[in-house]
Parts: sequence; C-alpha cells; structure tokens
Amino acid sequence: MTNLDKLAAEAAQQMVQDAPRAKAKKTYDTLENLVTKTLGVLQSQGVYAAMLFLFSRSGDEGKMAPLIRKNLYVLLRELQNFKGDTELPNFNDETKAQTVLKWYSKWVLDNFDTLLLVRDLYEQTLIYARYGAKAAKGE
Repeated sequence: MTNLDKLAAEAAQQMVQDAPRAKAKKTYDTLENLVTKTLGVLQSQGVYAAMLFLFSRSGDEGKMAPLIRKNLYVLLRELQNFKGDTELPNFNDETKAQTVLKWYSKWVLDNFDTLLLVRDLYEQTLIYARYGAKAAKGE
C-alpha cells in the first residue's frame, strides 16, 4: 500500500531543497507565491490547467516552474497506476509543453479515478511545499 501523504511530503521537501540558494529569501518568496498560485489553479480548474499554468510562467516564476513541474511529475512514478508503465516518459526541463500536456490528457485525464487521485496528491504536495518555502524563508 502506498502512503500518499508521505509521497506528498517528500516531493514538497524536494521542491524546497531544489530551489536555488542564491538570494534565498527572494527565491523562497517566488517559490511560495508560484506554489500558491498553482494550488489555486489546481483547485479551481484541475490538473491539466495547473500543468498548463506552470508552462505559461515567465520571469522569476518561469525559472521556478520547471522545479515544481518536475517534482509533481515524479510523484506519478510512485502511484500504483503508473508503476512499471513503459509508456511513462522521462520528462525533463527541456521537454516541450505540448508533449507533456498531451501525455496528461491521455494517461491522467482519461480515467476519472486516476484524475481524482492525482489532483488530491498534487493538492497535498503543493500545500506542503507552500509551507515548506515559508519555513525555509524564516531560517
């Protein structure tokens, strides 16, 4: 049995840990703000919209968005639905938005149970990441 809360906590910790250390307070402010915005999009519009939102960022947020996308995507590899799935590509920062969004449409949005699972997991992860960035800012 997979402990989803543990997966969410670990992914959130990784987001904060992966954030660039230069100008740490500004970096953590950017991370916290972007995570909060992404969480809002996820809750109001869904998984696909959240990923699309992360691909649409520019400036400081555009530099932070791949970090969030990567950690959200890596979570999928831990879900029973995708374990051992040879169709699950290795997305990286260079992967084009259309490739990633097409994959989400086919493999996440196509199954309602999977969609709800991913939405809930992403929501918990983003909540943890928001508070993790806020805590890191205070250190």
